[in-house]
Amino acid sequence: MTTPDAQAQDLSSLTAEQIQQIQKLPRAQQEAIAREFGVNLSDIESMTQGSGSKQTSTSSVGERSVGMEQREAEDTRPLNELSPGELAERLAEDDKELQPFGYNLFEGEPSTFAPMANAPVPSNYLLGVGDTLRIQLYGKENRSIDAAVDNEGQIVIEDLGPIAVAGLRYDEAKDLIRSTVRERMIGMEAAVSMGELRSMQIFVVGEAYKPGAYTVSSLTTMSQALFVSGGVSDIASLRNVQLKRNGKTIVTFDLYKLLTEGDASNDVRLQAGDVVFIPTRGDMVSIAGEVLRPAIYEMLPGETLADALSFAGGLLPTAYRKSVQLQRISDGSRRVQTIDLTRSDVTRPLQAGDEVKVLSVAEDTVDSVMLVGAAVRPGVYEWRDDLRVKDLLPSVEGALLPVTDLNYGIVVRRSLDRRSISILQFDVAAAIQGDNAANLALQPRDQVVVFSRYESAQAEENQLSAWLKSESDRAREERERVLDVYRKQYLQKLITDDLAFDSLLERTTPEGSEELDDQLSSLFAIADETKKRDADYYAKFSRHNLLQPILYQLRNQYSSTGTLPLVYVDGEVRYPGIYPLVADADAEQAIVAAGGLKESAYLARAEITRTVIADGEASAEYRPFNLAKVLSDEVEVPLRGRDRIQVLSIPQWQNTLQVRLEGEVRFPGTYTIRRGENLTDLLDRAGGLTEYAFVDGAIFTRADLREAERKRLEELAQQLRREIASNVITDTGAQFAYSEMNQLLRDLTNIDAVGRLVIDLGDVIAEGGAALQLKDGDRLYVPTVQNTVSIIGEVQLASSYQFQAGVSLEDYIERAGGMRQKADEERIYIVKANGLVTVPERRSWFTSGSYNEIEPGDTIVVPLDTQYMNNIEVWTTATQIMYQVGVALAALSGL
Repeated sequence: MTTPDAQAQDLSSLTAEQIQQIQKLPRAQQEAIAREFGVNLSDIESMTQGSGSKQTSTSSVGERSVGMEQREAEDTRPLNELSPGELAERLAEDDKELQPFGYNLFEGEPSTFAPMANAPVPSNYLLGVGDTLRIQLYGKENRSIDAAVDNEGQIVIEDLGPIAVAGLRYDEAKDLIRSTVRERMIGMEAAVSMGELRSMQIFVVGEAYKPGAYTVSSLTTMSQALFVSGGVSDIASLRNVQLKRNGKTIVTFDLYKLLTEGDASNDVRLQAGDVVFIPTRGDMVSIAGEVLRPAIYEMLPGETLADALSFAGGLLPTAYRKSVQLQRISDGSRRVQTIDLTRSDVTRPLQAGDEVKVLSVAEDTVDSVMLVGAAVRPGVYEWRDDLRVKDLLPSVEGALLPVTDLNYGIVVRRSLDRRSISILQFDVAAAIQGDNAANLALQPRDQVVVFSRYESAQAEENQLSAWLKSESDRAREERERVLDVYRKQYLQKLITDDLAFDSLLERTTPEGSEELDDQLSSLFAIADETKKRDADYYAKFSRHNLLQPILYQLRNQYSSTGTLPLVYVDGEVRYPGIYPLVADADAEQAIVAAGGLKESAYLARAEITRTVIADGEASAEYRPFNLAKVLSDEVEVPLRGRDRIQVLSIPQWQNTLQVRLEGEVRFPGTYTIRRGENLTDLLDRAGGLTEYAFVDGAIFTRADLREAERKRLEELAQQLRREIASNVITDTGAQFAYSEMNQLLRDLTNIDAVGRLVIDLGDVIAEGGAALQLKDGDRLYVPTVQNTVSIIGEVQLASSYQFQAGVSLEDYIERAGGMRQKADEERIYIVKANGLVTVPERRSWFTSGSYNEIEPGDTIVVPLDTQYMNNIEVWTTATQIMYQVGVALAALSGL
């Protein structure tokens, strides 16, 4: 058997790194390693905490020491080391199953509960063999005596002889000693105090955590004995702990009285040889729901529901007293009973296995209204007779946020059966001013919703008041944004950095709002590209966010007759979209709901598309109306469910079209043009070209061509990836350098699209030349006269050279060091200064008849031989595009 000294020696041989490795193991493996060393797991844990002391257990079925290790150390392992069951338990801290009451009293107990030697001794303490009295004699002389009670029950004091004190109470022994000293020692007095206390042996048996015999202090009580033994087992009774002395039950200790009432009257002191017996627990019932202390409680015979609720700390204010559920096993079946606590049902006796659940009152408030959205003080307000919108929103400055839309607010009203809702619309500013039509009378459970006048979060942040905030306000908002992002990422960051887990979280994220968007869009045939936006785009109190739950409820009110209380407003309004159909709605209210008109709206005519169901078939009707008369209240255009309002744009209306002229233009800059204007007219406005203009090298770019070019590059990159993967898998074609393939693929995906339109500027500006109509975002760059020839691609040194008449294509290639091994000499081509591509005949390389093929500003391109790229034919197209874009970018880099 390993001795404690040997254990300590083995334990001390562990290094800090070994201890850290042990800590990372599951707890079962840690306990196994501790057993190998013959120590308790708490000894290893104490070493990691910097404690030099090692608590070793020397107790067995026989005598045990009073120092006990902690039953279970706190699990501090990171989340990614937990099993799925342990992770579920850690994440469900707020939703744990009910636990038996009182058993956690013995978790994490101190190392000892034995009273210290200098603890106060009660006056009724009975002295016995082994106790020590400290006697201080004073008077004509002073001396101190420590007198121990011997086996005869006596203490011996010099000059006095033996005094029998065993069996006397502590106060009786002090009086006896003081009187004896006065009588026998003239002129002397005695002060008596308690010295060391005797130890005694007791037994803790039954459902103790570690039953056995224990050596404890003579002041130990029943509860202290339970702590000394490590507490009780999982099936122990806390209501019937018994003290047996000489075969008889002296007292029964109910731990519930100690825990719930602080009553320790039965927690008596033990005597030598006493037995603390812990029986198995009795009937158990569970109390859950709206009580202060939900748990599983042990019930004694005759105890009632009132006693169980008292153990649970009583009912919470949110408890619904008229309907408490009692599940009981009766005749082999589980039955449910309903208890009314406002009556005498609290005296009902309980039986084993009963489950009592106290339900909560309804979440909805009665006789109240709710203010939602862009208000200073949103929330629930008391409803009273004649309550109106102005009572909730008394003023603009004091009740509304700076971003609030003052033109549009709604009241969501539930029907009496609460199965459907109706929408009322009002003008917020008019309601605050007391206008009778806008200042709506409110009913119980009405919801008043006010919106932001901005739809995007970025537009809301850019308002003027945001720039008036102090530095501390901006810092606080930035901290809140950082914390919000941190909260969203904290859990998955703790668990794993694996992207697979992130995708799992995305798949398990509710997508109800997107599904609703799809359903509503299908009703009005809204194009996907017009309705898809990220959730972060929208402002907090935007129409999109606040109307989502309302639209969802209205969507469920769709009937077979085709009446759907939704309308769609499209066209030249600020916020096109789907809106609730309000009571007695007309076109003007729908346009106000959509944020009002844009400046480009055509007032003479708008159109309603209406679905009409006749004879079981649906057909579309078009109803034009004069928008200006509607807005001026000259006419009313009533709306129906599923109507679609189209606000048209002013004919020939256009947003500002801008074209930029750069380079050798007399007055370069950005010009505003009208639709249909051509390049020649614009150059005339710009003063024409300078005398240094290189007309043949002009570069003209267009925005829509740039987008088409970007998409083409993406398609080529995807096609290349597929062909590379296919060739690698099938191992077809010649061998190639993977690094070169990868680099070329990266070059293709990273290249910036230019969107160049090849034009002959000389022909455009010539009298009678071809007209080039301009578009918004067009750009013309006219470079300075160039006298160089460039060569790029698979040559030894790609560079630019001074143009010389009479120098052939082959001469320029030789000046660049010649072609590389992977050059495709059969596909060499020339990119002319104006962007045109020419392919010289092969014979011209070795004759002098083609000198005029090379002109100033030209770029010679020596492409890569695609045979070196594993027979991937698409490389030819890809490299040509890359080279041509590179030529244009090189020319534009002079800006």
